[in-house]
Amino acid sequence: MRYRTKSKAAQACEIPPDVKKAVWERDHHQCVLCGTTYTASPCAHYIPRSHLGLGIEENIVTLCMACHCDYDNSPMRGYYKDQIRRYLKMRYKDWDERKLVYRKYGEIEDYYNTLPPQKQEIIKDYIDELLKKEEEHEQDHPDRESHE
Repeated sequence: MRYRTKSKAAQACEIPPDVKKAVWERDHHQCVLCGTTYTASPCAHYIPRSHLGLGIEENIVTLCMACHCDYDNSPMRGYYKDQIRRYLKMRYKDWDERKLVYRKYGEIEDYYNTLPPQKQEIIKDYIDELLKKEEEHEQDHPDRESHE
């Protein structure tokens, strides 16, 4: 009988026991959203596994079952994601969402440089559009603190 081995991406997205332990300690054994210790577990990915979110401390938080379910399945996901983003930014000086995703080709710049110029231009335009939207969002919400 042949056993399927997990892909490198699947392995990178798993949460190793040492990461779970470190996150559990960092989060003081409680849900980072509601503060309960009941059913809290260090197993929630900020960037989900389905989007190749890595199983590293900077991408994992402790959530209780109720908050984890809401984070994964409710219209409140955007709100919860914002709260978790703020929480992680406060704990990691150089926290950057782009570093939380599995990259098959190593550094994204290396992959980008292998693309034809037309595709590079499409990607550049897309990133510029995202940055513009983020800047507009920050201007529309000046009362929000930045932890960068």
